[in-house]
Amino acid sequence: MALRHVIIAGAAALALAAAGTATALAVHGSGAVKPAATNARLIAAKCTGPAGAAYIALPGYQAFDAVDTDSCKLVQQYNVGDRIVAGGISDFNYDSTDEGIAMSGDTLYFADTGNDTVAVIDTADLVVSNYELPTETLIHVGFDPESLAATPDGSQVWVADSGPQTGQPSLGAISVISTATDTVTSTLPLPGDPRQIAFSPAGTTAYVTTGAGLLVINTATLQVVATINGLGNPEGVAVSPDGSTVYVTNTVRGLVDVISAATNTVTGTIKVGELPWQLAISADGSTIYVADGDSDAISVISTASDTVTDTIPDAGDPVSVALTPDGSRLWVGGLTSGIVSVFDTATDGLVGSFNVGYGGKANAGDGEEPTGIVLTTTLTAGGS
Repeated sequence: MALRHVIIAGAAALALAAAGTATALAVHGSGAVKPAATNARLIAAKCTGPAGAAYIALPGYQAFDAVDTDSCKLVQQYNVGDRIVAGGISDFNYDSTDEGIAMSGDTLYFADTGNDTVAVIDTADLVVSNYELPTETLIHVGFDPESLAATPDGSQVWVADSGPQTGQPSLGAISVISTATDTVTSTLPLPGDPRQIAFSPAGTTAYVTTGAGLLVINTATLQVVATINGLGNPEGVAVSPDGSTVYVTNTVRGLVDVISAATNTVTGTIKVGELPWQLAISADGSTIYVADGDSDAISVISTASDTVTDTIPDAGDPVSVALTPDGSRLWVGGLTSGIVSVFDTATDGLVGSFNVGYGGKANAGDGEEPTGIVLTTTLTAGGS
């Protein structure tokens, strides 16, 4: 049984508030507990890549890192969702747990699980010398938001409110946020816990993984038009650029399920590593990258043959993956190592890595849990 989503949403909320840091434990598919420091490595904070910025969600430190994608230089670490303490002048309570991250234009959206909010931050207003500025907008959503995604036209952000992991009835739902007003305009109750969200290229259909299967939702009517079962506790979801195929990580069986968007049926399976989590698809749709956390590896899939063409070792429980806009670099976040690794997609070779947080110092990322990454061509203020 895949239990990681419970740990990511729950353990980070138990961060040591006074210190502003956390000691993280990850439960793997076998049920074994592995301390976060087990896979810590001495890492030089450098890489090669295209100009731009990476924003990395770090629920273990209630923060995100802004990183220069050309050099892997840490530009800023910003505390997310920390409400101002009554009578204070700063946000000292450190109670945020930003599990998921999405971006629309220059605006970042964070699923703040611990506070049942979404934090909204304009990257143009980041102040490099101050980890508390600018003040973000906080939008109250449903219970335990775990992830979110922006619609292709950028007009909405959909939030997966996973709800409590126990008890009935389910409190799982989708909260729909208008990016024009930063308000929740609709709420869609769901029969199970929503996890990851992906949209068809036209934005007319949303695909949402849940414990019950993959939900297919008409975005205009907010109606569930199909439920695809038998996907083995699915987590990650991605849609091909032409909209014809949906790919879902089957965490129980170590598969990627291939689904026809025309018929909403499984047309094939691809064997990958253990406990596959997030996945990313190239802009031309030819390649999929899957984070196989319990195998400490990345599976590289050719969509032409639906086969794994390469397996990239990456110790540290990789869970988050993202491609630079030009597709030349793959960024991978290690849940238990607190390390982000950068790979050249032409060769699948490692071109850099760094510890998240604290300026990339050795072992600085222990417990910081890079659970989400977004990449852009726009440099962060203060970047190279």
